[in-house]
Amino acid sequence: MTIEGKFWTISNVLSLSRIALMVPIVVLLISAIPFHREYAVCFMLLALMTDALDGYFARRFNQVSELGKIIDPLADKLAVGVVIILLTAFRDIPLWYTSAVILRDVLIFSGGVYVKKRTGHVLASNIFGKATVVLIAITIIFALLRNPVFHDIFEIAEWASVVMMLLSFASYTQRFFSIIGSNSKLEQASQ
Repeated sequence: MTIEGKFWTISNVLSLSRIALMVPIVVLLISAIPFHREYAVCFMLLALMTDALDGYFARRFNQVSELGKIIDPLADKLAVGVVIILLTAFRDIPLWYTSAVILRDVLIFSGGVYVKKRTGHVLASNIFGKATVVLIAITIIFALLRNPVFHDIFEIAEWASVVMMLLSFASYTQRFFSIIGSNSKLEQASQ
């Protein structure tokens, strides 16, 4: 069961709060207060919790909506994009990595917009996409901590997230062509 046209659901509010959490994270990252990066990590962990909870509440209270399928991944992409660009500017994350994250997100978003216009379907996030966001977030957290002790963990998270980016992109690409192909067959059958 889904809720159509309902905006203020628990899951949508959690997704929107993830976008709002970017404000204190950005402020902390550009500030010079003691432990500003550690505080930013706390807000990042809170954002990760909202990401885990929004899907749970949407399913638990039957509040799955087409709008929620858009807001949730958009909140993920905005949150990751803002923080990763800042960390790249601070030279905590390599430019190639940031470019890969942003390119993947732009391609998936563009494909989703195309599918929506062509078929009316919204491509919801899947398990590969969610796992990718979690691994990117872990990479960001270890980059934020900027501690040599965590360097190996950062490297492992970075490369694991690259593998997941490729897997999730392949998964979304397969879904894209499957939905577009099915829609084309329906259009041909109706003519």
